[in-house]
Amino acid sequence: MAFVELESGDWINPDFIEMIFKQNPSGTLWEAVLNHGSAADITDADRIRILKACGVREDQKGERQ
Repeated sequence: MAFVELESGDWINPDFIEMIFKQNPSGTLWEAVLNHGSAADITDADRIRILKACGVREDQKGERQ
């Protein structure tokens, strides 16, 4: 899978992402936990880019396959 450019200018490989979550539900930042243990702060726009790169469509929200 291709790398995704984040708003910060950094790059992230979606293949290494284990989980995406919000630590603070009222906050604006999300966390992407990578399979090697580190975490990256990402924005909502970054999260959407990552999900699109993984092939998740808008109508699949909340569904697991």
